[in-house]
Amino acid sequence: SNEWCNYPSGQIHELGHNFGYAHSNEGTQSYADQSGMMGYSYSQDEGPVMCFNAAKSWQVGWFSDKSVQMNIGGSGATDNCLITDITGQAD
Repeated sequence: SNEWCNYPSGQIHELGHNFGYAHSNEGTQSYADQSGMMGYSYSQDEGPVMCFNAAKSWQVGWFSDKSVQMNIGGSGATDNCLITDITGQAD
C-alpha cells in the first residue's frame, strides 16, 4: 500500500536495514543525506545509480582489506587537523 515500495531506492534502503544500517541524516533533517541510499529516497524507476555510502560500507567491513586507520591528534601526531563534518558517519 506504500508507493515507496515500488521504487528501487526504497527497496535498497530497506535492504540496508537488513544489513544493520541506520538512517543517514544531514544535520538535523532526517533522510536528508544524499550521499547514499540510507538517507534521501527517490521517486524514480530509473535512478539514481548509487548504493550505500562509504561510511555504511565501512560499517559492515566491505573494504577492511583496503583500509588504513590513522591516529589523528594522538601521541606523536600534529594537532593542526580539523574535521568538522563527516557525511554519512555511523553512530
